[in-house]
Amino acid sequence: MTATDRQFPPRRSLLVGVEPSRARELCGAELTRTTASDAALRWVWTTAPAAGGDERSLGLEAGQAAACARLVEQLVAQLNDFRPERVYAPRPEGAVGDERALAWAMAAALAASAAPETVAELVLYGGAGLERVEAPAQWHTRLRAAGLAERAAHPQWRATAVISTWNKRGDVCQNLDALRAQTRPFDEIVVVDNASKDDTARVVRERYPEVRLTVMPHSEYGACETFNIGFASVVTPLLAILDDDVMLPPDWLEKTVERLQREPASTAIVSSEVEEPGMPAGYLEQPHLKTERYMSTFRGCASLARADALRKAGFYDERLFIYGNERDLTCRLLNLGYRVLQYPQARAFHKTPFGIKMGKRSLYYHARNAFLTQLKYAPAGDLARLPFLVVSNVLLRGEKRERAGKVADATGTIGIGKSLRETPGAWWVVTKAGLNVLANLPYCWKHRQPVRAPDFELPLK
Repeated sequence: MTATDRQFPPRRSLLVGVEPSRARELCGAELTRTTASDAALRWVWTTAPAAGGDERSLGLEAGQAAACARLVEQLVAQLNDFRPERVYAPRPEGAVGDERALAWAMAAALAASAAPETVAELVLYGGAGLERVEAPAQWHTRLRAAGLAERAAHPQWRATAVISTWNKRGDVCQNLDALRAQTRPFDEIVVVDNASKDDTARVVRERYPEVRLTVMPHSEYGACETFNIGFASVVTPLLAILDDDVMLPPDWLEKTVERLQREPASTAIVSSEVEEPGMPAGYLEQPHLKTERYMSTFRGCASLARADALRKAGFYDERLFIYGNERDLTCRLLNLGYRVLQYPQARAFHKTPFGIKMGKRSLYYHARNAFLTQLKYAPAGDLARLPFLVVSNVLLRGEKRERAGKVADATGTIGIGKSLRETPGAWWVVTKAGLNVLANLPYCWKHRQPVRAPDFELPLK
């Protein structure tokens, strides 16, 4: 049965496209019949400005839809607001760029909308005529299966997404929706729930059956340990390290895998650029931040890694509990001869505000873990300079310098001076962190392996 065999017209139809002329041409006479009737028709364009009537624009420039981390969220908002009975969307087969990304994002949005059963019919345009899709809310499962089948001949690039979460049900759902919209689908998705009290586990089980879920027996585990449990369960050659409150654009996995394919086997991680609320305007557009570079850390909220490399390095040090674990792991990777590539062309949206999280807990672990890592891995000369650098490059650094992008890679230290000034009892928190560092000196000495790799850099430069 074709799309035109259905009862015509529905009361409300929604058409999404990159720009008006192509969509109108491909949908042809059917749209003419719809507009001639009393049925409501809403047009949603990614790039074209709204031209009046019920036309909406997502306000994106040409080529931006595939890199828009909030594309699924915007489409869900349109579906929830208009409640269409029929949706017209681009056919993903043969589509490229923004049109392909829009198709995958709409598949995810149809499953994530508040009332997926409202959309009784999905019509795909492009290629040879129009095509009706049965069960629109399940379209994403068929897209994913087809996408995985296309890559079956190249198992060395299979990838698993690993997410650790705690009491962020809404955020992790939006994260999973964005994973469904990946134009290169993940082979597996692993979620480790740290005994959340907000019904995260039930919602993930019910709404995302493709997810392999592990629920911890209690919530006293640190993020390092819960991530390690997820890492250890991975059977694919690649794994993505994702915070629960990150949102990936549709082309994120496609871009990072393609970039890793051009790297030697010694590149263990491709780290993406991260956009966060409160980030100064133009911060990420500065030339030194837009340049590919090898680093001594990675963005722990959105990076793609070789699973074997992480396994050889021992995953995260669970003694750190939370914060600073990326730099600690990178030191061990560098000692094994691996490198970490910062790849700004792949960008993710992270809901956590820019810079260090304010509060006693964050300050304690950032201060303590920075010293534990350097005691284990910094060469003696760097260790000798560490106290001076803490004073000159952190305590006296100033917010203006940080917001100007002078701290390119040690983003976990951004705002630590402000935290010291504004956190009640901050100096007592730092004192307790220092005492714990002293208590851990035997542990650091036992695991000490100074890094001689040229990529190594103190986080305080």
